[in-house]
Amino acid sequence: MATDPRVHALRMSEYGIPKRLRGLRLNTSDAPWKSECQEWVDNLRDHYVTDKRPLDQYPEDWSQIGKGLLFLGPPGTGKTSLATATLLECYFEQRVPVYFLAYADYVSMSIEQMSLSDRKEPEAIARWWEIEDALNSARTAPVLLLDDVGKEHRTKSGYAENELDVLLRLRHREGRPTLITSNVPPKDWGVIYHESMGSFIQESFHMIKMVGSDRRAA
Repeated sequence: MATDPRVHALRMSEYGIPKRLRGLRLNTSDAPWKSECQEWVDNLRDHYVTDKRPLDQYPEDWSQIGKGLLFLGPPGTGKTSLATATLLECYFEQRVPVYFLAYADYVSMSIEQMSLSDRKEPEAIARWWEIEDALNSARTAPVLLLDDVGKEHRTKSGYAENELDVLLRLRHREGRPTLITSNVPPKDWGVIYHESMGSFIQESFHMIKMVGSDRRAA
């Protein structure tokens, strides 16, 4: 994609990509699972729905539409780095808008937005819309990277668990694939989140199971 580097920098900021991760690409990754990620990127346009593409031009097997990648593994195995490299390939290689957001931030912003709903001060209104832009990007971006699912603060109300269920099902229903990084084993998703979430992630995500020692401790 031949675009002014300044434009790329602005888009990286707009897409929420952390500065330290903006240079990641699959072709420079040493992760053993990068070929699986590249194959997914190569077939990306069969994974998400766009108004610009007639429905009869999609594969007959609609089960792949909206299907994302779930990066699983212990801390320090490079999940966020590999997932971000995959996300950036979607942008650079497939020219698809993307968005990056830690799920803990999604939850905290949702709660903050509710607290601002009745405020009339200009600063509060501006902050409400700032949050709305971020949350709407998470809902509507063609490809979303939801980082560190499982590290969000959970309460007895089940708010964080409900929000995850709603967000992931909305995106899948609308044909927008999601990339997720998490330390939560597949068998625990139905326990920590809604019971049906265990089967949902099995059906709606290709799993990248990452193993190895903690790179951050090296």
